Amino acid sequence: MDLRKPPQLIFNTDGHWIINYQDRWEPEDITKMMPTLAAAGVDALSVLVGIDDDLSWRGSPHGQLWGDNIEDWNPDPLPTDIHGHPLRDVQPLHIHGRPVKEIDGRMPANAHECLYGLFAKVIQDGHDLMQIYIEGARKHDMAIYASFRMNDAHACDEARGWYGRSRQKMESPDLLLGSPVPVGVHGADWAFSWRWNYAEAEVRERFLGLFDETLTRYDFDGLELDFSRAPPFFRPGEIIENIPTLTQLIRDAREIVKHHSVSKDRELRLIVRVPVGIGENLEAGIDTETWIREGLTDILVLGSPGYCVHEIDIDKAVSFAERSGTLVFTGFDGATYTVSPQEGYERSPSSVLRATALNGYREGAAGVHLFNYDYPSHRAGPADSDDFNVYDDYHLQTVQALKEPASLERGNRCYYLPSPAGVGRADHRAQVPRKLALMGRGAGPEHAMRLIVHDDIDAGKAEGRIEKTELRLRVEDVEGSLDRIHLEVNGRSLPFTPSWTITNSQGQQWFVFDDPPLRQGLNTVLLLLDGIKTPDPWPSVQQCEILVLT
Repeated sequence: MDLRKPPQLIFNTDGHWIINYQDRWEPEDITKMMPTLAAAGVDALSVLVGIDDDLSWRGSPHGQLWGDNIEDWNPDPLPTDIHGHPLRDVQPLHIHGRPVKEIDGRMPANAHECLYGLFAKVIQDGHDLMQIYIEGARKHDMAIYASFRMNDAHACDEARGWYGRSRQKMESPDLLLGSPVPVGVHGADWAFSWRWNYAEAEVRERFLGLFDETLTRYDFDGLELDFSRAPPFFRPGEIIENIPTLTQLIRDAREIVKHHSVSKDRELRLIVRVPVGIGENLEAGIDTETWIREGLTDILVLGSPGYCVHEIDIDKAVSFAERSGTLVFTGFDGATYTVSPQEGYERSPSSVLRATALNGYREGAAGVHLFNYDYPSHRAGPADSDDFNVYDDYHLQTVQALKEPASLERGNRCYYLPSPAGVGRADHRAQVPRKLALMGRGAGPEHAMRLIVHDDIDAGKAEGRIEKTELRLRVEDVEGSLDRIHLEVNGRSLPFTPSWTITNSQGQQWFVFDDPPLRQGLNTVLLLLDGIKTPDPWPSVQQCEILVLT
């Protein structure tokens, strides 16, 4: 790959590839996924410098080797998997489908001690994990960026995440967001957030020091700063006044990258990943518009903190970049919120990723940033294997298509409204679930659900590229109100008589309406109740999907 050219498909991995080191204790096993990804069209990798925002090396004045301060790895005691789920009857201990081996003659107590043991053993064996990644990327002709999660939330979990609390955080609680934290923010159950408070100069200086140290120690092609992982960055009531503070941090990071570009006599890039809503970002202290207009970042990725969402402000971001030249990428996690069964899958079907990527390209995105796709649980499933080194052909075809808008429009796509139990704090506000409003009480067109489909549906059908379209609705408590339900698609009334229904293994049922009157661009789906009388039970729409089937 010509490193002077920007990438089009960036693959982010969080560092758990180190689990492969236990295969033979050979460095090349850590990077054994790289040739598969390169063959699938991945141009660049972004790799975490360690775990969360701590490091994979020792001796830094700004951070520690992740886990170096933990003395008791099993205080409860209860072995858990990597997500903290108890492993009462599962032997041997495993991580992501990989059985855990003894490390230097000792079996780890849990998955987290295993990860720490592997980080430490790589160093003990005379290797450097970041250098292993860099050499692997060069061998397979990919660019590689050092990724920092700017406020990872894992350490907020008292049950699992305390393993990630560095000595710095334990000894300097005044540098943290602390207590109280807003409802819905990770850590709220304990009324305390272990994330950094960026209003503190010492916190900002720590990260700037890490950026400089990383580019001094290693021959990375640049840095990736991940602000999607995750707001908040400031204490409640202190966000607005600190918007310039965060912008200045980005200016300073930009200068560090420029300095190292000059010293290495080649162009290094600064990639910044932020959540998908530009207005919501500003509410979190992230001035996305200024960062783009001033050209503070080479690549700006709009991507949800988790899962895949469709409503991404790509078009706005692209308009801000007209003079600065900043490249705007659409970004998403491999996992989706619940959707109806599709293509033989019930979990995270690729149809959602295809729709999101195509929408992004149609709005001017220069590329795709794929997050967490190395986890089988974040790919269409169930997969043939829980081992994250094993990709089905279906998954590889998904990755390959993400670089090719023409391939995306030839594949099945699902445009959906995420229906989460909780939504990222800087994502657009969720449209569903919602109860059906009453027309007799004033409900009307402004109550419609809104979905963007950047594809010419009529032309696609005429060309034979699109076979049919479907509207799928998952509704609850409608049995006693079926004669009162009013359905409109793009202003055209349709009888609430589904063509058929589809049910998943959890017993959730979707009403399917064949070939609704869809259009290119904004589509509105209005679901209301006739009359003025309060229903009991009150019907609700839980999920709404548009499928384009090719």
